[in-house]
Amino acid sequence: MADEPVSFFQEDNGNYSSMRLMNCASLVASVLFGYLTISKPDVGGNGLYITFGFLLGALAPKVLQKFVEERVPKAREDRPAP
Repeated sequence: MADEPVSFFQEDNGNYSSMRLMNCASLVASVLFGYLTISKPDVGGNGLYITFGFLLGALAPKVLQKFVEERVPKAREDRPAP
């Protein structure tokens, strides 16, 4: 399995990552709302808030996940082997 290439939505070990799927969906929604906000001037400030909300939703969870993975020791590593 180590020789098989992984797709964009898979982790290095071959498991599919729902975090990457959610981030991608949120990023696409952010781009679409950003385009609508720019193309339709009557949307006003609410479109800008929605765009930034989706953009934050695309980027913040992955940053938080990386922070937790690096700072918090894994529970399985702390347990003694049976």
